[in-house]
Amino acid sequence: MDTPSNDAPVFNAVAFRKNLHRFPELSLEEVNTSQTIARVLSSFGLKPVTEIGGHGLFCIIEGEDEGETTLIRADFDALPIEEQAQHDHVSANHGVMHACGHDGHTTSLLKVAQQLAEHPPKSGQVVLLFQPAEEIGTGAASMLTHPALRDLTVDNAYAYHNLPGYPLHQIVVKTDTFACASTGVSITLTGKTSHAARPENGISPTNTMMDIMQLLQGMPQRFPDAFSLVTIVHAQLGEAAYGVSPGEAKVMATMRSECNETFQAMQTLLTEALQEFRAQSGLDIYVEWDEPFNATVNSRQHVSMLVEQANQLGLSVHQLDEPMRWSEDFAEFLLKWRGAMFCIGSGTHHPELHNPDYDFPDDIMDTAASLFVALIRRQHGLTQDL
Repeated sequence: MDTPSNDAPVFNAVAFRKNLHRFPELSLEEVNTSQTIARVLSSFGLKPVTEIGGHGLFCIIEGEDEGETTLIRADFDALPIEEQAQHDHVSANHGVMHACGHDGHTTSLLKVAQQLAEHPPKSGQVVLLFQPAEEIGTGAASMLTHPALRDLTVDNAYAYHNLPGYPLHQIVVKTDTFACASTGVSITLTGKTSHAARPENGISPTNTMMDIMQLLQGMPQRFPDAFSLVTIVHAQLGEAAYGVSPGEAKVMATMRSECNETFQAMQTLLTEALQEFRAQSGLDIYVEWDEPFNATVNSRQHVSMLVEQANQLGLSVHQLDEPMRWSEDFAEFLLKWRGAMFCIGSGTHHPELHNPDYDFPDDIMDTAASLFVALIRRQHGLTQDL
């Protein structure tokens, strides 16, 4: 923990962000990205604590007086997507790109670090946390197993995500559930292959596969009290051969809900149904759950503080009526600490997230940094105020 000096060097945020974009790293492989972030923090006179839950890191900036603790998180992993853009900072790593804007989220938080290095909080402490492996939903939980974070008391936790389809710089908020819980589920059915002329000599998964797909598609109607959705993303039965009665099948789906309790009930329902299908069909049924995320649930108090500070900065604010259907690993931090996640509009016609032509809009980094600094000033005050 440290109180930084006031002579932090000039930080070219746009150039840094574009460099991160050129050299993306997948979840659990973010070695160079983590080291680069640590070097920048050190250049500001801060003392990063590294190798937290893998390649995660954080720094703590202390005020002179006692007070609250505010944590701000950014993520920095990339996606397995081949970039198809034409700009001068296209990914140099084949098949990997920053298609979700984590390069911009990280750079935004480094801008906050730069300002706090020059103007530390008057009271309490500010934790700037850089998270790996957000895309696969394991990074936050891994970081929280480290004693430095496991035993930390945080009063205010914040994070943001850029959001195409909304006006540039607009602050997008929602009380209670901000983003849905979700998981991938892969169901493999194994029976016995036979000649198509003698299907009775085999054990075909055809009927059970159709029953499973019908169950998945009808599951949201069983939980009308909360938004839920099941999307079948892959289904395969046997091989493309007229002479073979299939002996194997596979169904993959994504399940999501705005409520953690409903989400868990959906998983339980599927698990119990598959046990019945196994007993009735004689098939071997193997289930694998993948990339689970809890719902991201915002504190009403922290959303109110966000809106208050956004209004004071003259920013447009949009209140969502429904939660985002996608999921966010920041949920794990909000299960432990109270806080809020929000979005900043990337432009109404900006390429969508996870698209090969996506690039982070540099203009909103100042918006994010200004709002975070305003929240910190509100809770902690700043020395030599900006």
